This record gives sequence, structure tokens and C-alpha cells, in this order.
Amino acid sequence: MFGFPPLPPFEGLHPIAVHFPIGVLAIAWAPMVIGLLDQKRRTTWLLSGLLLLVLGTMFLFGAVFTGEAAEEFVEYAPQYSSQIIEDALHEHEELGELVRNLFVGITIIYLGAFIAYCKMPEAKKKLVGIVGSVLVAITYFLGTMALANAGHQGGMLVHDLGVQAPMGSTSSSMAPALPGATGRYDDDDDDDD
Repeated sequence: MFGFPPLPPFEGLHPIAVHFPIGVLAIAWAPMVIGLLDQKRRTTWLLSGLLLLVLGTMFLFGAVFTGEAAEEFVEYAPQYSSQIIEDALHEHEELGELVRNLFVGITIIYLGAFIAYCKMPEAKKKLVGIVGSVLVAITYFLGTMALANAGHQGGMLVHDLGVQAPMGSTSSSMAPALPGATGRYDDDDDDDD
């Protein structure tokens, strides 16, 4: 009752992995803004925003990686063989890769602005902070819009088109239909060993 549920096969991890970067990147801007307002603890707040940004960006790599595995599963599942699904899946994949690449760039920009801010003399910190903040805000807004579009496209795949990654017992019935399937999805409770 209080244990962890069984993990899905690797190609079924995408629905789990994708929510971490969405959540982390959705709040990473908050300490950045607080850092602009709280002069006393500005460096601490800005560093917190940087760490959340780095963490969210790292999670994006996992989301794209598991998404590629889920795509492989969907491409071979006969119930998903339609041009509409193939096109939507391709668009979702492209958006996911764009989001990952944008946030890698945003992280590099923010890191550069943070290092420049920390190394500047006090007299120049205000100007560097303003310029860096505007640059990060613009790029962060673009990255967040791309993230929202990728999430929306993924939601359309699941809720409008019915595409689902294998989550365990339901995937065992699909495994024999897949080329090269080895039956590793078999999760029945037989103790024949």
C-alpha cells in the first residue's frame, strides 16, 4: 500500500520523465525575480534560480531521451499507424528538441550573466544586473512558450489521438505485435521459476 508502484518499461517512462522539467522550469523564474527585488540576498536568490534552471534543463535531456524511446514503440504499434498520428508525433518530437536546445542556450546565457554579475565591481553590478535580467527574461519567455507548445502537442497526442506509452500490463498484450518483441513486457504473476 505504501510502496512504489512498478516502473513501466523504458519506453513508458516518458509520461513520468516529462513532468519534472515542466514543473522545475515553470518555477525557476521565481527566485530570479525575487533576486532582482531583494538586494540584501540577491546573489543567493540568483544562484537558486540558476540551480533550478540547470536542474530543469538536465531533466529536459531525460524527457527527450525517453520520448525518443516512446516514439519507437508507437511507430511499431499497429493501432497508431495513421498519418495524423505520425505527423503529430513528429511535431511533438521537434518541439521537444527545440525546447531542450533553447533551455541549454538560456542556461548558458544565465550562467554568463550570473558570473559577470558576481565578478563586477559594485558600481557596475546594477547595469550588468539589468542587462542580464532583460536578456534572460526575453529568452526565458521564448523557452517557456516553446515548452508550453510542446506540452500542448503531447497532450493532444494523448487526449485527442489516444496515443499512450506502454505502462506495464497493457503493454504485454501489445508486445507480440511489435517487430523483434521478446516478450520482456510480460508481467504476469506466474511463479514457474
